[in-house]
Amino acid sequence: MMQVLMHGASRHIQKAWGLRNRGSHVAERISFREKNFVLRIILIILLTVSPSVFSVVAGAQEAGALTVTVLDANAAPIRGAKIKLTEQPSGHETEVTTDETGGFSFDNQPAGDYILTAIAPGFKLAQRKLTVGTSFVPPVQIRLEILQVTEEVTVSADAVPVSPEENVDRFHVDDNFLGGLPMLNGDPLAVVSIFTDPSVAGAMGPQLIVDGVPTNSLDLPLSSIKNITVNQNPYSAEFGRPGKGRIEVKTKRRIHQYHGTAFTDFLNSAFDARNTFASSVPPHQRAISEAELEGPISKDVSFLVSARYDLNNETSVVDAQTLSGPFVQNFGAPERNTHLFTRLNFKLSTNHKLSLTYKFKNKLRKNQNVGAFDLPERATNYFDHGNEFNLFETAIPSPALLNEFRLAYRERRQDTSSITDQPAVLLPGAFQAGGAQVSLHQRDFLVDAEDIVTWSHGMHTLRFGGGARPRWIRAMDASNFGGTFIFSCLFPTPTCPFAFSQKSPAQFTQNIGNPQISFAQHEFYSFVQDEMRLRPKLSLMLGLRYEGQSNGNRFDNVAPRVAIAYAPANARTVIRAGFGIFYDRQPEAMEQQGLLYNGIQIQQIVITNPSFPNPFPTGTTATTVPSSLVRISADMTFPYLIQGNFAVEQKLGKGANYFTVDLTTVRGVHLYRMRNINAPLPGARVRPDPSIFNLDQFESAGLSRSNNVTFALRLHPRRNFSLYSQYILSRAMDDTSGMFFLPANNYDLRPEWGRSDYDRRHQFNFIGTYDLPWGLRMGAATRVASGIPFNITTGLDNNGDTVFNDRPPGVTRNTGHGPGYANVDLRFGKTFRLNGRDHNPEQFELSADAFNVLNHVNYMNFVGIRTSPFFGRPDNSADPARRLQLSLRFVF
Repeated sequence: MMQVLMHGASRHIQKAWGLRNRGSHVAERISFREKNFVLRIILIILLTVSPSVFSVVAGAQEAGALTVTVLDANAAPIRGAKIKLTEQPSGHETEVTTDETGGFSFDNQPAGDYILTAIAPGFKLAQRKLTVGTSFVPPVQIRLEILQVTEEVTVSADAVPVSPEENVDRFHVDDNFLGGLPMLNGDPLAVVSIFTDPSVAGAMGPQLIVDGVPTNSLDLPLSSIKNITVNQNPYSAEFGRPGKGRIEVKTKRRIHQYHGTAFTDFLNSAFDARNTFASSVPPHQRAISEAELEGPISKDVSFLVSARYDLNNETSVVDAQTLSGPFVQNFGAPERNTHLFTRLNFKLSTNHKLSLTYKFKNKLRKNQNVGAFDLPERATNYFDHGNEFNLFETAIPSPALLNEFRLAYRERRQDTSSITDQPAVLLPGAFQAGGAQVSLHQRDFLVDAEDIVTWSHGMHTLRFGGGARPRWIRAMDASNFGGTFIFSCLFPTPTCPFAFSQKSPAQFTQNIGNPQISFAQHEFYSFVQDEMRLRPKLSLMLGLRYEGQSNGNRFDNVAPRVAIAYAPANARTVIRAGFGIFYDRQPEAMEQQGLLYNGIQIQQIVITNPSFPNPFPTGTTATTVPSSLVRISADMTFPYLIQGNFAVEQKLGKGANYFTVDLTTVRGVHLYRMRNINAPLPGARVRPDPSIFNLDQFESAGLSRSNNVTFALRLHPRRNFSLYSQYILSRAMDDTSGMFFLPANNYDLRPEWGRSDYDRRHQFNFIGTYDLPWGLRMGAATRVASGIPFNITTGLDNNGDTVFNDRPPGVTRNTGHGPGYANVDLRFGKTFRLNGRDHNPEQFELSADAFNVLNHVNYMNFVGIRTSPFFGRPDNSADPARRLQLSLRFVF
């Protein structure tokens, strides 16, 4: 099995490389040395794992070994719990402390009777009698109950966790729950991301953290994921983003017996409904194959290997308006993606563990960025290749002290190229033709080191540490070297002379020069946090975080955090409150733009009212036209968010059933934006500096405000039923849409204050699973939301700043109200256990997923360009219509 898996992964990798090499516009050919490097890694894994498969029988675990896992009432692991193993009748004790998985192992215990005791602050002491003999002892799982206090300390299993870190409204799913949910293409983030909050996501979107390592994409086989959490400990000083601005993923670690899965899912357009903008059902086929194998190599070493290959023949729907009339076409956009994940776990001693992981990805996507108004000739090819190595070390020098060290190295290569170098022809709101004018090749190297110490003493749990992320980037950006023509309308009108039918463009832009740059961007941080259990019903967490960046202008980014949890009466109700400051980082794209378009490396040429197709007047060339520049403001500072919240949690009945009401307010300060500080002065059409054309400056002058109230319900009354739902009433306002956002009037920013691009007044989210008799299982995911706003513009450059975002008089930003959203996904599965035995791990799972079951048309947004023939109508793009997906999983 292991050899077949590795051989298949090698074939898929080689196949993906072959496809890439045939696409001449994607990237340079990967060297023979680079191919051999990855194949050698796979060979090492094969040689390491294969001997164990033939030398150790399945399920074998050394007699006398005992594995213990300590969990809370919500099945979350409790780190730092003390475990005592007392031999009977001698009374000899062995004491250890649980790691981040809530687990620990006792090895080579003499045969006999024992009493196992688990102790954790704020939880009731738990004891269990055990007998260790010569046969295998199954892993022991202990759930601790929460302490509840009157004048005397009493214990209640109905209590809510009284800790700032244990907010019950967090969204937490394990691999079993994920397996019961409808997931398009097996992507768990498609479900999880709906529980994040875009108002706290920052300039680069929600922060994705895999095993403590920040990353920009999951790139993991689904079978290697242990659990995913959103909004865990919202004010933790350990992280740079608030709880709803980060997604934490844990991969599988502790493996004590052989286990494996083989998985495949399949989609085909024969089962799909027609997209509302397509003349026929767009051809589509997708097949994903995945395999995983895990188990012990020896008593102190275990392994996990998983691989995934994704074959996706997707189709984009083009619906545009040209001079010849409507243009509607289905256009193929194939993808080939390969992922590999491996882990080796070493138990160096009873209190010292080490894990090594390796991630490989190879993504090839052809004919991208086509659809809606973008014609097929605008297609681009994309290639993404990466290797990542991680080392995790956990040491417990004493029962009260835990040290966690992490070291990562990542290299990544990304290439994006247009399929044609023809000049681009843009008519926003009607069609976009010609080449995409994209040619970007980037390679970066990242080292990430972090060390965190946890120390418990009395009522204090102190956690402190720091880290550094040095990064080196090499890029070649030859985008728009072929030039771009911009028109305002198809046919001339009294207010729009720049018509495509008359070959009268409003503007021509082109870049010339040296597109190659390299730079470094290093990040560093430190934090300290103390959770104090002042009373059994009252906990306080104080934290402080410091962040810095090598290419920043300021180094005083100190962010305080505070959170409190209090349980009145019988501790079935908990009141929580928190406050924190969260700093953002400066994206590398900003530094890259500032270095490229400084007037020396690359010159940006802008010509207004050019001729077509030759934009240069007789006797002029690109080098004789004034250049436009991009720079970073001298007083640039790091954006930050100020967040505060107040929440009440109520336990409902027996089991893990909770209802939460949360009020949160967020204010964004010094948000990124761009402004042309050399735009023509109002009314004069004269630029402050006539020697240059535009001077686009990155600034940190934006503001935002967001207020929301969230009603969350989590029910888990029985083992076969679980759901999580939330209703959000919110309002989000700001004056910037991101770091590349340019205002309509560069000298008056007041009209930019309006609804945020992501503002939805009402949102309802629901996910749940239900285990039916006869091995049947049902899962559902539902999302209903009111519409996002859209911007209304004239379609012209009325003020002469060369940006076509001018608005009609009296109209402010984002005043249009876009379409709402409604989607229901369902999953039905049937488990077939071999030989009919419930305890038999070998089983088949057959599932069918239906996405957008009601076939509701979810438009992306409305067209707000006044000169567009589609003004006030949907923007010719929508989410996919109803789709069906079949999947098969074999577990052994």
